[in-house]
Amino acid sequence: MQPAVFRSAHYLLALAGIRLGLAALGLAASIAAGAEARSAGVGLAFGAAASAVALLTDRRRLLVRRAPAEPLPTGARRAPLSRAVAKGLLPSTVGVAALLVASLVFEPVLAAVLAGILAGMGGVGVAAFVEISLLERQRRARFFTDGIGPVRRYVAPW
Repeated sequence: MQPAVFRSAHYLLALAGIRLGLAALGLAASIAAGAEARSAGVGLAFGAAASAVALLTDRRRLLVRRAPAEPLPTGARRAPLSRAVAKGLLPSTVGVAALLVASLVFEPVLAAVLAGILAGMGGVGVAAFVEISLLERQRRARFFTDGIGPVRRYVAPW
C-alpha cells in the first residue's frame, strides 16, 4: 500500500499559525481577565523566550538517528493535512491552551506567560518552516512525511 503523505513545510506552517493565533487570543484574554497590559506583555515575552530556548536547546534530537529521506513512491496519496495538524497539536499545544484557560480565573498574568509559551512554540515552528523551505529551494525538491509511528520522510523533485 502506498503511503499517505503531506508536505512537511505546510504542516509546520499550519501548526505555527495555530499556536501564534492561540497566543494572541490568550494575551487578549489575560488582559480582559484583569491583567495589566504591561504585566501581560512581560509575561508573554518571558514565556515566549523560555519556551523557545527550551525547544531550541533540546538535545533529544541528537540522540535519535534519522534515516535519510527516501524518494517519494509513485502513486503516494496525499493525506489530509488537518489530520496531521490535529495530531501535532496533542498534547503540547492543547495542554498549554487548557492551562491558559484555567489560569484566567485565578491569575491572568500566568495566562499571559502561558500565551507566551504558545508564542514561543509558534515562533520555533516558523523558524523550522523557513529552514525547510530554504532547504527545499537549495535542493530543488519537496519534502514529505507520513507522520505516523516511526516517521518516514520522503523527497520528490520540483
